[in-house]
Amino acid sequence: MTDDGGIHMSPRSGPAGGDVVPEAGRGVDLQPDVERLHRAIRREPRDPTEGREPAPRFFVAAIAIAFLWGGWYLGRFGGDFNRTTHVAFAQREAGIAASASAQTAAAVSDPVQAGQRVFAKHCVACHQENGMGITGAFPPVVGSTWVTGPPETLVRILLHGMQGPVEVAGVTYNGAMPAWKEVLKDEEIAAVSTYLRQWAPNAASMVTTQQSAALRTVHADRAAAWTAAELKDAEVAGPPAAVAGASTTSNPGQAGPADTGVTLADPASPTAGSARRRP
Repeated sequence: MTDDGGIHMSPRSGPAGGDVVPEAGRGVDLQPDVERLHRAIRREPRDPTEGREPAPRFFVAAIAIAFLWGGWYLGRFGGDFNRTTHVAFAQREAGIAASASAQTAAAVSDPVQAGQRVFAKHCVACHQENGMGITGAFPPVVGSTWVTGPPETLVRILLHGMQGPVEVAGVTYNGAMPAWKEVLKDEEIAAVSTYLRQWAPNAASMVTTQQSAALRTVHADRAAAWTAAELKDAEVAGPPAAVAGASTTSNPGQAGPADTGVTLADPASPTAGSARRRP
């Protein structure tokens, strides 16, 4: 008992020797014990708050550099945000058109030389530089009746391709030749046909641009490649009227290299003009 008549209760010892806090509601002052219990909690650091961590400095620097580079790129290549920016080399359009016109004129005036360029660009990989092809894989174009026969046959093959077995120079080939109608213009089809048909020892008539254009129109709906049987049937039927008219009108009396007006010189000669390569 205290001097003021209160009851003083000392803490009891627990089983492990620790102090046991007296139960509340008995007039006992528990304030010191509450503070003592919360001291450990107050020493603990606060829980982290998500979403407020500072971004790494290198990341902020990378974003800043990206913005600066993007602004420079738009200023350098944005074309003042003009709608003509996306027209590649718009200022060179006239020069490109003039160059194309010059090539077309060259193909008309010198079809053998123009045809040689077309052959070197698109055909030499299969039919080889000497025109003899690869035995068993790609047929030759030199000495082939598929080349020197009716000009419509060769133009049809070039426009739509050829597939299935075909006999060339006594050897049977069974492959596929791609169609060139989407790649080569009529001037180029005529030029390379003329070059092949006049490649010594070939000595067939030239092919005109009008013939190629007429056959392209006649077979505009055809999607499949020609077979040897179909080409033979077309030869028996003869050239379509539009093709025959184009041939007669554009180059009457053409009978071979001598009638083309083009000098067919050996390419080994330094003065060769419209050169045709000899195998």
